[in-house]
Amino acid sequence: MSEGREAIEAIADEWDLLVGDSFTAAFSRPQLYLAWLDVFRASKIAIVTAREHGRLVGVLPLARFRTDARGLFFTLIAPFARGDYQPPVVDPAVAAKALPAMLDLGFRHLGRRGVCWWPNIPVTDPSLDLLRNFYASRGMPFSEEPERAARLRIDGAGFEEIEQNWSSSHRKDLRRQHKRLSQKGPLSLWQPATLEQAEPVLQEFFRVHDERWLTRGLPGMFQNTLQRRHFQAMLRRMWGHGVHFSTLRCGSVDVAYHFGFFAGGWLQWYRPSYRISYGEFSPGKIHMAMLIEEACRSRWNGIDLLLGAEPYKDEWSNDFLDVRTIHAGFHWWAPSWLWFSRGKPFTRRHLQMTYLRALAWTQKLRQRS
Repeated sequence: MSEGREAIEAIADEWDLLVGDSFTAAFSRPQLYLAWLDVFRASKIAIVTAREHGRLVGVLPLARFRTDARGLFFTLIAPFARGDYQPPVVDPAVAAKALPAMLDLGFRHLGRRGVCWWPNIPVTDPSLDLLRNFYASRGMPFSEEPERAARLRIDGAGFEEIEQNWSSSHRKDLRRQHKRLSQKGPLSLWQPATLEQAEPVLQEFFRVHDERWLTRGLPGMFQNTLQRRHFQAMLRRMWGHGVHFSTLRCGSVDVAYHFGFFAGGWLQWYRPSYRISYGEFSPGKIHMAMLIEEACRSRWNGIDLLLGAEPYKDEWSNDFLDVRTIHAGFHWWAPSWLWFSRGKPFTRRHLQMTYLRALAWTQKLRQRS
């Protein structure tokens, strides 16, 4: 076990080899963790590793955090670069032995206080049962939160075949909007060939993204300087390691953007946006359709719309993947465990929109001042 950026860089090649090319790979690679460390900080970090006959068979990048008011300032132990899929990085052949040993070592180093948070484990991953068994065997109370990722599975189908599975109203609206927008200029799917081409367009994406959200009375995530720096770091660190950035161009104008990932034959729809001045043409919908056409031509497995229950995802998807987030406490009676297992879920269900609108109002005031 070691700490910090140097510890990750020292094993990055081995780590990449261990991750392989599964559909969770983009969120498990060392480059994602290095991008996080480029911007954020935790009170203590532990890179816990396991080896068998000298070969790396497991990596747990854990950190101890002091939460903000939403976590009532309790301590949290968790992977420090959260992704939509976050299975422990461990060889399944040795996971039953290696994962508990790594967790025990991590807790000894980081301390047994607060709550252990493991987000977004696919139910298909064998580590999920291993984590449940580990917590139960250590007498740690735990709770699970379910979530579902919508997906469009392609598996060799052509675009016309995929299109026939959509509702008639969805197909007609897509064709109508494509025709209307193409009258403004020729439509094309653009992807940067180099990092130098991508970086200025990413800056445009930040402005376009926040303009859309603030107009709707919701906070713009890129009003936060740290969030802009984080996406810049992800683009730079993960260039050639799974980042996928594209725009829909109408003539010479980028009218829709998508910052995402590609892993295991899946395009992962992570952070999209579009220019509100072109909103009447549904540019985001056209962008998605053109990416699906590219997926069919290139014989990708599909488009993964990732987590979040946005209604538009139902228009595109024909499959889903369930994930679980686990909170585990070190003591049944600890206030931190009671908050994360009961208090926070209740508050999120009933007060989240109030919090978001208050944050958006604050951001607008800052812009005016």
